[in-house]
Amino acid sequence: MSRLGTFALILGLMLSLYGLAASVIGWRKRNALLVESARTTAFSLLGVVAAANGAMLAAILANDFSIKYVAENSSRATPTFFKVLALWSADEGSLLLWNLILAGFIAAVAWRFRTRRPETFPLAMAVLFGVSVFYLVLVLGPTRPFATFTTVPADGAGPLPLLQNHPLMAVHPPFLYLGFIGMTVPFAFAVAALISGTVSDRWVRLTRRWALFAWIALTVGLVLGALWSYDVLGWGGYWAWDPVENVALLPWLMTTAFLHSVVIQERRGMLKVWNLSLVVGAFALTTFGTFLTRGSILSSVHAFAKSPVGPMYLGLLVLVLLGGFGLIAAQSWRLRSEGRFDSALSRESAFLGNNLILLGITFVVLLGTIFPLIVEALTNRQVTVGGPYFRQTTIPLFLLLLFLMGVGPLLPWRSATPEQARRRVTVPSAAGALTIAALAVAGLRNLAAIAALGMAAFVFVANLGEILRGVRAFAKATGTRPARAVPRALGRNRRLYGGLVVHLGVALAAAGITVSTSFAHQTEVTLARGQQVRFQGYALRYDGFRVVQQPQRTVTVADLTVFRDRRVEGFVHPSLNLYPSAPNDPIGTPSIQYGVFRDLYTTVLGFVNGGQQATFRLFLNPGVMWLWVGGGVMALGGVFAAWPDRRRRVPLRPAPREKELAGVR
Repeated sequence: MSRLGTFALILGLMLSLYGLAASVIGWRKRNALLVESARTTAFSLLGVVAAANGAMLAAILANDFSIKYVAENSSRATPTFFKVLALWSADEGSLLLWNLILAGFIAAVAWRFRTRRPETFPLAMAVLFGVSVFYLVLVLGPTRPFATFTTVPADGAGPLPLLQNHPLMAVHPPFLYLGFIGMTVPFAFAVAALISGTVSDRWVRLTRRWALFAWIALTVGLVLGALWSYDVLGWGGYWAWDPVENVALLPWLMTTAFLHSVVIQERRGMLKVWNLSLVVGAFALTTFGTFLTRGSILSSVHAFAKSPVGPMYLGLLVLVLLGGFGLIAAQSWRLRSEGRFDSALSRESAFLGNNLILLGITFVVLLGTIFPLIVEALTNRQVTVGGPYFRQTTIPLFLLLLFLMGVGPLLPWRSATPEQARRRVTVPSAAGALTIAALAVAGLRNLAAIAALGMAAFVFVANLGEILRGVRAFAKATGTRPARAVPRALGRNRRLYGGLVVHLGVALAAAGITVSTSFAHQTEVTLARGQQVRFQGYALRYDGFRVVQQPQRTVTVADLTVFRDRRVEGFVHPSLNLYPSAPNDPIGTPSIQYGVFRDLYTTVLGFVNGGQQATFRLFLNPGVMWLWVGGGVMALGGVFAAWPDRRRRVPLRPAPREKELAGVR
């Protein structure tokens, strides 16, 4: 397997180099045969990289401990499910998966433009192959996933305990990889347009759906990461402003800004330099994130162990920044706007404000993430930037963002009269005001939370109202009953209504985040067997403990009975898990009673007196369910917006196949 995997990677590097050279030469010499050869090379690249991943997976499943990666990240006792996950549980294996996903995107681009392709297609393929060359060099040089031992150990160390403690590791990293790597495609077409001087709006139409796919994957990955943190780490929360969480959030913010401002370029021919800068910036942020997590820069529960690839990532980041923004500067004279902003009361202005706020959030999160690194590099002194900084700087910006998310869809393009604006915002504003009044009457005194919930209600009603208004207009125009008109009306403009659904999801998630972070309760208590404690309307009784021996770990489970109004409402079973690779460091697993309006969250911190007593941390987390619901609605809205409509096709130049290839021959 080691020889097969290494050979496949070498062959993949040769194919990527050939694809890069053939694409560039084919573009310069207008040689359609070379361009077609480069295009079909993408499928061969996908095949050999898939073979390398298959070789590693086969070695893991076969307990081939002669391969160093297998010995360090798997063991005979590891369950098969977590053995499969070991493929991406450490730096070397995750880079194999990274190369596979990247090759998949290159093949997808080659397949998408198999018959009809734009003029910039050869250069875009060259950029994609160039990125592939970089990542294949990583796995053939400094990381070497197929490195072997001279003396084969009898067993492996197994995956890190946290990585085999919950099945969410099966989906959380791959979705983030899909989002990170997916931004390579818009970046490639943007750079191709800049190099070729073909800086029309066509590159935007070509790449919008690819960027939207990456955004959907990042959204799902971030929500799954929050759920993993909530279900696994046992601290009662889901977002700790960890640096690695932040670097996953940063490209999501910039991609969100791009998906809004790109609409202005398509409709009005404006913000051309801005959109190119957003695409280059989003790709640079994905590179920056991989540099921090894989370059031995950060110490985090999410970061990889020591790795020698940091300088190479830094070199790629510098190349992306200098090359991308240098090309934008060189071509700026071609990128003049064809229109202008006619009024502050317009959808264009709301979208631009949305962009500025998203970039403001990106800046403050980036600053808080890298500030400790800068201080340590300059003074050799360690400092931390925690939750208070991020909350104080981002909450006002998020409130402004919610406001624009409610106002933007209500405003027409170009200009609205004050009377039009007033008429459209009346009902959503009333909903927000009533929400604020009701919360104040209920006795809530957290002004930021009250404002956020009022703004979430404003956004939800405004966007839902726009959806209903479109359905009613369609039903009236076609004479269709409103209930039957819904799918046809929404299907006529998937992009618009998908975006409105995304806004509904953001409003739900904002409400869930606000309630769960502002009104949660927690306590810590030690209970003897049979003793109970009252907590926020519940009574919890400690019934004892039991030890469960599993193949890869020893699980000590605490059993508690939950009472409410003197009736048994259920049972919770928090546990401590002990892994052979960390015999003195048990990993806690919380037990959660999920509810529509609140979660009862319990963790066990330790046992004393042979289990006769146990110490627990109890949380009552209201509204968390709506974060997961909101995240799901956002992803579904993105999928709906991205779903292809065969009635609307982007006009592309036919691929130079039969006629031109005959001429080449």
